[in-house]
Amino acid sequence: MQNLEIHNPNFITFTDEIFTIDILGGVDLQQIEKMICTLRITHKSYPPMRSTLDLYIDNQVDKLIRTLCDKYEIKLLEVSKSVHAFICQTESYKLHRLRYPQGDEDKSFEMSEEEEKSAKDYLVDSDLILNLKRDLEKIGILGEEENALILFLAMSSHKSETPFSVLCLAKSGIGKSYLLGKLSDCMPKNSYSFHTQISENALYYFDSKQIDGKTLFIEDLEWTNQMLMPLSTLQTQGKLIKTRATKNKDGMIHSTTFEVSGKLCLIACAYSEKNYEQLSLPFLCLNLNHSHAQDINVMEYQKKCKAGLINQSEINQIQRKLQCVLATLKPANIINPYATLINLPDDLPHPRKTLLLLLNFIDTITFFRQFQRETTTDESTGEILIKTNLEDIELAFILLKNSLFRRADELSTAARGFYNWLKKYLSEAKTNQFTALDVRKAKRIHPRTLNRYLQELTLFQYIQVTGGNKYREGYQYKITNLGEDNGLNTGIENALRQTLETIKEEKKSSATVGQTQPTNSQTVENKRKTSTTIQNN
Repeated sequence: MQNLEIHNPNFITFTDEIFTIDILGGVDLQQIEKMICTLRITHKSYPPMRSTLDLYIDNQVDKLIRTLCDKYEIKLLEVSKSVHAFICQTESYKLHRLRYPQGDEDKSFEMSEEEEKSAKDYLVDSDLILNLKRDLEKIGILGEEENALILFLAMSSHKSETPFSVLCLAKSGIGKSYLLGKLSDCMPKNSYSFHTQISENALYYFDSKQIDGKTLFIEDLEWTNQMLMPLSTLQTQGKLIKTRATKNKDGMIHSTTFEVSGKLCLIACAYSEKNYEQLSLPFLCLNLNHSHAQDINVMEYQKKCKAGLINQSEINQIQRKLQCVLATLKPANIINPYATLINLPDDLPHPRKTLLLLLNFIDTITFFRQFQRETTTDESTGEILIKTNLEDIELAFILLKNSLFRRADELSTAARGFYNWLKKYLSEAKTNQFTALDVRKAKRIHPRTLNRYLQELTLFQYIQVTGGNKYREGYQYKITNLGEDNGLNTGIENALRQTLETIKEEKKSSATVGQTQPTNSQTVENKRKTSTTIQNN
C-alpha cells in the first residue's frame, strides 16, 4: 500500500510496506529541472537515515538504493521498486503544484436540483430586482441599496462577453472591506479571486486561468499609474503583454515576454480623496454612503450583532441562494436593438468612455434578466443571443444617473460634498459670506482638508475672496452662485428622458409595422406551409 500524505507544503510523507520517507522542507517548485529533497527514511524500528539529494540524478538515486540495501539488508529489487514509486508520486505532486499554484484543482460549484429550480424561479420572478434589494439588505448591506444592486449586477457579468467593473470610493473606516466581504460571500466557489492588495507588476505574472471569466476583488487599490493602467488595459483589451530584460542560466541578458489574457469583472475599493473620475478609467466609480444617518444605521446593526439579534443561519441561506442564482446564469451574447438611439449630453467629459460604460451596464442588466428576455440562436455559429428590453434601459438610467452627474462634475467628490453642505449652512445662516473660522465652528473638519476644499472651490470660481488677511483673521469668502449645478443636472436628466421617449416611439412604430406586415420568419413559415399543402394535394 503506497500513500503520499501532504501534511503541509513543507512536510510530506510517503509510506509503503517497506519504508516511511519524510520530505523535510517540501519540494522546490522554483527549479523545474531539479528535484532536490531532504529525506528522512525509516524502516521498521531501525534508526532513520537522513540524506539530501537530487531525485532527478540517477547516480545519486542508485547510490541511495544501494545504501538502503546494505543498511537494512533488503533485496535490491524491493528497495528499487519502493524508491522509484516514491519518486514518481513526488514528481506527480510537483507537477500538480506547478499547474495549480494556488492549491488544488478548481472544483465546479455544485447545487441540487431543488436549488437549481429555486434559482430559476427567482430569476423568472417579475419582482426580481426588488427581491434582490431585499436579500442584499438582509445579509447586512445597509444604506447602500443602489450601490449594492449595481455591484451585484456587475458581479453577475463575470460570465458575459463584456464583464462590467466597478470602483468603490470612500474614506477610511466607511466599511469598504466589509462590503466586499459580504458581496464575495454571495459568489459561487471558484468564480472569484479575493486580494487585499495587488502590487504594481503582479498582474503581469498572473496565470490566465486564475482571472479569466472570474470576478477580481481588490480591497485596497493603489493610486499609481503603474497599477491603474494595467487594470484599464486588461479590462478594455482583455490581455496584458509585457517584455522585460532577464538573465538566463549563463548570465546572458535577453528579452522575455509575459502575457496574461482573460475577461474579468473588477470590484475594487479606493480612497475617495483621489479624483478617479478625471482619469477616464473604464470602470464605474461609485461613492459609498458616509452620511451621519448611515453611521447610525451601521452602529445599530453592530449592536444587534453583538446582542445576538441577527439570525446568522438566515444570512447563510440567503448567500447560498444568491450563489445558486449566479451559478444558474448561462454565458450568452447580448444584442441591444436600441443602442443607436441612446445619446448623452455634449458637455460630458470623456464621452466615449461614458457612453461605453452605459451601454455595457445595459448589457449587464439584460444578462442578469436573461430568463425574462427574448432569446434567439445564431444559425451560423450556434451561439445564444439575448435581446435588450426597454425596462433594462430604464433601470440602467435610474441606477447610473448619479454616476453620470459625477463624471460631468468638475469638482472632486469630497469638494462637491463640502460645497453642498456649505450652501445649506449659508442658507440657514441667511448670508452668503463666511470665513474658515466660521466653517470650523459649525463643522468638525481638519484645517488642511478645509484649506484644500477652499482652494479647489476658489479655483473653479464657486467662491471668491472678498476681503480679510491671510496672516490675521483669515480670508473672507463669498459664494458666487447657489444654484450653479442645476443646469448641468437638468441637462443630463432631459437627455436621458428624451432618449427614453425616442426608444418608446421606435418600439411602438416597430410593433405597428410588425402587426401590419409579416416578418421574414413568418413569411418563410407561410411559404413552407403552402408548399406542404400543395404537395399533399
